[in-house]
Amino acid sequence: MSSSRDPTVAIIGGGISGLVCAIRLNQLGFSRVTVFDTGKRAAGGRCSSRKTMINGQLHTFDHSCQYFTVSDRRFANIVSFLHNKNAVKIWTGKIGHLKSGTFHEDSNITQAFIGTDGMQTVADCLASNANVQRPVWISEVFWEEGSRKWKVDRFGFYDYLIIAHNGKCADKLMSSAGAPEVHSLLRVRFNDVLNPRDQRMHLCSLWVLLIAFETPLKLCFEGAHIDHDDISWISNNTAKYRNAREPVAGKKDSTECWTIISTKAFGKNFKVPQENIPPSTEKVVTERLLTAFKAATGRKEVPRVCYTRVQLWGAAVPINVLGSGADCVFDCRHHLGVCGDWLSYPCIQGAAISGLSLAEKIQQHSAGQSATSTRLHPTFTAATTSAIGSFPTDKSLIFTPKS
Repeated sequence: MSSSRDPTVAIIGGGISGLVCAIRLNQLGFSRVTVFDTGKRAAGGRCSSRKTMINGQLHTFDHSCQYFTVSDRRFANIVSFLHNKNAVKIWTGKIGHLKSGTFHEDSNITQAFIGTDGMQTVADCLASNANVQRPVWISEVFWEEGSRKWKVDRFGFYDYLIIAHNGKCADKLMSSAGAPEVHSLLRVRFNDVLNPRDQRMHLCSLWVLLIAFETPLKLCFEGAHIDHDDISWISNNTAKYRNAREPVAGKKDSTECWTIISTKAFGKNFKVPQENIPPSTEKVVTERLLTAFKAATGRKEVPRVCYTRVQLWGAAVPINVLGSGADCVFDCRHHLGVCGDWLSYPCIQGAAISGLSLAEKIQQHSAGQSATSTRLHPTFTAATTSAIGSFPTDKSLIFTPKS
């Protein structure tokens, strides 16, 4: 229990879980909550987009999270809020599965959601409702037992600390922070397959190719999970966001922009330091992914390519989740919480629910209503997920926008 009537909270990571946690804490009466995020362009973590000028027109690419679904009423409320703020819309294009040119629409998807102008609009809307400091790199945190507060780098002391990111940085940050049980949950291994004997978080790496063609491909779908050794997903960004902005006056634009995401195995086989990708690797990856795209769509030839950008999504998608029975981690002795999609299911909904749950756990602890920690033993189980994440659905939850 915090002795302060208005506790200070530091949240490290401005992805969906961290932003939702901050907003929920504000709703619960916490007025001194700060989100620290490393993003140079924006917060949002994996919920991000890239805007690029091609042939005199601005185009949007989703380069990590591609869409999301809803199966939880708590998350449905968040989606309703985002829709009212014009930050999300229903993706009405066909989504399904593709193999060697044959497409089958996914009958399990009740509704798919995307941002109104890229997935970044989702994160931007949430960030506008939180106190986000960026770009800020937190390199050191430490629990001070005497004051029972967290020293957060150069930013002073906080009553509660929340870790809302994962991967090597979170592992390193907490390695000597004074909370070894929580650090044991943040240790990470990068691999394309799960080793059940290794009780660490497993993250895969994925290559992403952003590519623009001078003329449309005229395919019968807008997004597809791919059965191929090299690529797992393709989507037509131009079709997704065709109404997001008006074209430049006097210019006819037939450019079609696609996102191509590799398989986990391909990501591992071609992994390099993502901050400094060798030009030779960039060339090989681009050629391989484009070749796989042609094979998957059944096209021997494609229109002329007018833009490419390849990037390595190093800490992409969790392939296991913590089997604690909770959607978040909370260590009451150290006033320390962790939230993220790897604590429930790897998707935007999972991240949001984890942030909600942790905020409510902290509120209860601060008010003296609950002094129990979640289970802090590193027991992980395989996640039910595609290469690009999970897409849980509930046919009873159908969103009907108000006219």
